[in-house]
Amino acid sequence: MTDTDIRTALEHATGDLRTPPDLLDRVRAGGQRRVVRRRTVLAAGLATIAAGSTAGVLAAGGDGGGATVASPLLDRPTRGDLKRDTAFLDRVRAAWREHLGGLSVRGEAHVAWAGLAPHTGRAAVVAQRVPEQVASPAGQISYGLTGFVEQTPDGLRVICLEEMLTGATNATAALIGPDRNVLMVLDDGRGIRYSPAVAYTADGKVSRTFTPLDFRTHDGVAFEAITTPTTTIRAALRADVPDARGDRSVGLANLSQLIGEAGGGAPVGPEPETRSLTGTDPQGTADDPWDITGRDGFDDRYGYRITPPPGTWFVRGIVADGRRFAVQTLTGTDDRIRLFLSLNTPEPVLRGFPDPAAPLPVQVRLPDGLGVVVAAPGRLRYRVAGGTWLPLDVDAALLPAAADEVEVITAGGRAVRVRLA
Repeated sequence: MTDTDIRTALEHATGDLRTPPDLLDRVRAGGQRRVVRRRTVLAAGLATIAAGSTAGVLAAGGDGGGATVASPLLDRPTRGDLKRDTAFLDRVRAAWREHLGGLSVRGEAHVAWAGLAPHTGRAAVVAQRVPEQVASPAGQISYGLTGFVEQTPDGLRVICLEEMLTGATNATAALIGPDRNVLMVLDDGRGIRYSPAVAYTADGKVSRTFTPLDFRTHDGVAFEAITTPTTTIRAALRADVPDARGDRSVGLANLSQLIGEAGGGAPVGPEPETRSLTGTDPQGTADDPWDITGRDGFDDRYGYRITPPPGTWFVRGIVADGRRFAVQTLTGTDDRIRLFLSLNTPEPVLRGFPDPAAPLPVQVRLPDGLGVVVAAPGRLRYRVAGGTWLPLDVDAALLPAAADEVEVITAGGRAVRVRLA
């Protein structure tokens, strides 16, 4: 990119931010852009960057004549019922310094909030400036680090570390406590609301009710008791004010730590078990418009998942009269499975909530005697009215409408018989 390209991208990306005229020259003189995020990942193993609304405004001044980004998290006085407990604030800063190790920072760490968390003890939110640097060709400036601190039997512990960027919104919530069942939310001015659980509409879409959080009782922080998470976090947060992309989601600062503690990878599920039955259009792909994975309304866009969801099914085909169909399962953030049928139109119809432990999780009888779609891990065979077993040697099939029993043979050779509804 030329200087003009970079300056143009910076101007478009940062809007009303005011940058020093020699910014690019100083970056080039440095030999290379050293991004704080890279050092954070290497030193702490944890960094989360969430694109969002503008985090600050560049103003003249600062150490060494450099620009200084204004940020409420860094510039406002300490809040919380322990804001005047100097001994506790000193211990918070000491724990923060130990956690940062050799990371390059500016000045002293600022305790943005310090107080008592229900059922867990003392907690804090810390932020500290770092040498400001261009973090991307779009002109984002890396200017600080922030994290949550919790009380443990062994002392104070920093449970997350995030880079602070202009044009980005930091994660303002964390799960604290030994059982990770206390949701701590910092008021960031976006009007964050809370939903305790997910529900579903009659057509299988996600439905949540969000209520405002009370940030007054704890002077800028809200707490909610939740069910101890295992594979998912049933609660969700949503901001009234969207970010620059129109996103209202609220980041969970220590989600990466929770994923690591659960021994899982990124909480993205495996690809659906896609099966194309006889007569299916061979052009069908994972981007098939009949596939409702990720379609608006069917995913819990504000929920959090710790471990990848179980494998899902997407079975498609064409019935005898030429109509196309698709049978699909989706696993929600409450671990419930929804079963859908689309017939002659990509619009799905909810066909129930199968038991996750069921030997035959996919079982959909098509209307007009068109047959029964079945799918399960393992090999299948079926029979009609107690007759001879007919082997399929596949894990998904469209059976005749007269079929009334299926046998699933698992990978371990175990046979389980299921009566068709």
